[in-house]
Amino acid sequence: MSPRRVTALVSLFSLTSIFVACSSDTSEKTDPATGVCPAKLTIQTDWFPELEHGGTYQLIGPSGTADKNSVSYSGPVQQQYAVGGLQEVEILTKNFDKQNSSVLVDGQADMAYIGIADLIKDSAALPLIAIAKTLDQDPQMLMWDPTQYAIKTPTDIAASGASFVHFPALSYIDFMIDKGYLMPEQSDPSYNGSDATWVSKGGSILQQGFATNEIYKYENDILWKDGAPADVSFFTVSELGFDNYPATITMLKSRATELDACLKLLVPKMQQAWVDFYNNPTPITDRMIEINEEYDGFWSLSAELNLAGLQLLEEKNIGANSPDGTYCSFDETKVQDLYDILQPIYASQGVEITDDVSSVYTNDYCQGSPGR
Repeated sequence: MSPRRVTALVSLFSLTSIFVACSSDTSEKTDPATGVCPAKLTIQTDWFPELEHGGTYQLIGPSGTADKNSVSYSGPVQQQYAVGGLQEVEILTKNFDKQNSSVLVDGQADMAYIGIADLIKDSAALPLIAIAKTLDQDPQMLMWDPTQYAIKTPTDIAASGASFVHFPALSYIDFMIDKGYLMPEQSDPSYNGSDATWVSKGGSILQQGFATNEIYKYENDILWKDGAPADVSFFTVSELGFDNYPATITMLKSRATELDACLKLLVPKMQQAWVDFYNNPTPITDRMIEINEEYDGFWSLSAELNLAGLQLLEEKNIGANSPDGTYCSFDETKVQDLYDILQPIYASQGVEITDDVSSVYTNDYCQGSPGR
């Protein structure tokens, strides 16, 4: 695979004015919806700021504040998304000490990014529900050095014998092992998101990552082969047959019930933020570069990477509309098909899951949501 060159320029737009919603007796009388939402909304993402989170950061815009100590980005909600008394949004970076589901259970966030596959896996143990999508296809991928491994089909992954370095407790790993695409002994759940293992081993391993991020880095930025970047090849998990909704906006069912009136107003605004981000991504993606620099960690972005990632996002339909034309709802057939893949796997492992996959998601709050 050759490095991608993105030639299209994305025009800049003027910064949106910042709105701080203030409640008063007068506003409460004129707007009966005032106060149905919390003044502050906390959203737990699944990684450091990156373009795949763009619509969530759009809620705040580029004028928010990054806090290195809490590894969070917060600020007043932009006026066009302010509804129901919501004043402030806080976005938390991945919590490496606990699962996102635990962050919800502990009350540290109102919403969290959790994939539908993981919701299915935990469905009997945790009362969680997905209320909106962030992406339509999963950018999660498995990559390899094509000069070391002649992988052309999914079954070639197992035949390669190479270790696959990935995060622990991933549903698609269970799927790959069940399908025979990966041998159990190839699974190495020691990935921490850095390039250190790949570089130290000269690309002799297989590694997980986001196609919309890591591909560009390894082909253009990271010096991993003979002192230089080099081409890599990859399969997205969708291309392997694992068609998941990643990073859905998920809540405790009790919290969603509590905020029912709010969510009917807020979710369409949140999804409008995604549409607005795609229409003009540069202010947010540029700010994400700065936020990661302010966090001063190992994760970094560049304007070139962001442009390449956005191009791949469109090529792979990662940011596509739902079948009903909104950028919000879940395709019932797609979710059922995923459940049908996972149910026998977890049954064989003795993992109890729900008998009704419709219990892990709802499209109720997507009414009135826009499409791209």
